[in-house]
Amino acid sequence: MSEKYEYSQSSDQDKAIFNRELHTKSLLSDASIVHTPESFATLLETLEMMPYRNVNLSVYEVRKSLEIAKSLNVEDLIIRTQLIHADIMGRQGKIAEGGRKIRTINKWALDHNHHYLLARSHRLLAAFYRRIGDSESALENAVIGFKYLPEDASLPIRADHLMTLALTLDEVGAYEDSVHRFQEVLEIATNTNDFQISMFVLNNMAYTHYERENIPETLKLIDQMRELSVKHKVPLEAQQLDTIAVIEIQAGRPEEAEKTLKPLLDEPVGRRKLGELATLPECLLTVAKAQRLQGKLHEAEKTLNEAAHISEEHGLGRLSVKVRLERSEWYAASNRYQEAYEEHRMFFKENETLRSTQRETRARILQIVYDAEEAKRDSEYFKEMALRDPLTGLHNRRFMDVHMNKLLERCIVLNQPLTVAMIDLDFFKLINDTLSHEVGDIVLVHVAKILSLTIPSLGAVARIGGEEFVAVFPETDLKQGRVYANMLCEAIRSADWSPITGNLPVTASIGIATITDHAQSSSELLAIADHYLYEAKKAGRNQVICGEDISKHIE
Repeated sequence: MSEKYEYSQSSDQDKAIFNRELHTKSLLSDASIVHTPESFATLLETLEMMPYRNVNLSVYEVRKSLEIAKSLNVEDLIIRTQLIHADIMGRQGKIAEGGRKIRTINKWALDHNHHYLLARSHRLLAAFYRRIGDSESALENAVIGFKYLPEDASLPIRADHLMTLALTLDEVGAYEDSVHRFQEVLEIATNTNDFQISMFVLNNMAYTHYERENIPETLKLIDQMRELSVKHKVPLEAQQLDTIAVIEIQAGRPEEAEKTLKPLLDEPVGRRKLGELATLPECLLTVAKAQRLQGKLHEAEKTLNEAAHISEEHGLGRLSVKVRLERSEWYAASNRYQEAYEEHRMFFKENETLRSTQRETRARILQIVYDAEEAKRDSEYFKEMALRDPLTGLHNRRFMDVHMNKLLERCIVLNQPLTVAMIDLDFFKLINDTLSHEVGDIVLVHVAKILSLTIPSLGAVARIGGEEFVAVFPETDLKQGRVYANMLCEAIRSADWSPITGNLPVTASIGIATITDHAQSSSELLAIADHYLYEAKKAGRNQVICGEDISKHIE
């Protein structure tokens, strides 16, 4: 089940808020506007909430705001803008770096008795501690942040602090106090006609009552979510649909749960909103459970395998453990009790390993944030991280070199086909130069998600540098490999990139090769695929090229 959340990565659920943020963007971008400290402080009030609502759209605005703040040479405005940047860093996964910056700003605010920055920095420290799993420290900072919040703080900022307080109270088991704070947020959102925050808080309240197995209240809340969606003519997002589905399962309605998530799962990968891609594995797991409870064991197994593939490809350890548990339930439902026992034993073992890894990761982050000695890197976790690209979470070149050599040896011995695809984003430098390198990073992360979700279960994908990726398809001949490569190309091309890159398209050129192209090693195979990638670029980009295409052209 999707967890409670405090922001949406690419939400466009509230058009009024979205338009206000676009107005802020235009004010920041218009070189003819002369900013004063007072007018800029007003802009910052909107900007402070942008990472909460849509972290992707806030990257450029914060970068521009830092330039304006420095030109005004007002220290607290510079620091206030830097704090927003630290918030974005944490939401993008740079937890240690963002936490260190927030802590530095918190110290400055304390030294200067700056109540507003004390309030905001403690609120963001609460989010930092939530991300590393320290619920008690998160609550402590949420309480302090709310205490320092000025009486004249804007209603969106007050709602932001109340939401954080509600979440942290919930996570330490103070459910009644948590619900009270959630209701305060809902009241503000209703009075200000803030649809997006209303949906966030209804989702979180429903989750809280789900955890307490308060079925009547959860059903009431998901009805409110649906009514609000219909009233505003805005579709529910993937995470909200997953919350509704798990509640329907808890209420003994697995058929309704599967029906709730079916439109999302039936949507082709390339047509999905980018913000839905991260939630898809959780949704698959929910559907697998709903299918199992209906006795649709064949469909459940297929769905479960897809969830397992995505979690493995993305290195989603927490989800992989949940897949283990659901698979043990599936075995039991199939009367395969020995396998159910073994799978549950593996679940217990991997869950303990995951908890140990999380403790180790938390300690390491805290040591970095508090300028302590670096944590030891000899655990299995860090060995795995050495084989993954830190930006996208995909496997890296180091992994792919070893993996491809093993596959190549196996295919030669068994006389099986093997196809590889070299993938390069078109005009990626234009995105970096026109928008920013931060936006470029966001594009790479989402391309990685699209590739992982589109590639067949037997395949593997890695980022090998810059905007280059490689996909490998074992037991796949050139004809089928071309089909797979075209799927990848289409998925990237047809995704909705406008919230991230505006009018700039995101496409890819792909070159493919097989071991029948006289390659004797993985490096030779990649070199041949790279050659055809170059031919795809020459032919106009945004397409797939293989040796057959060149031969036909020569004829």
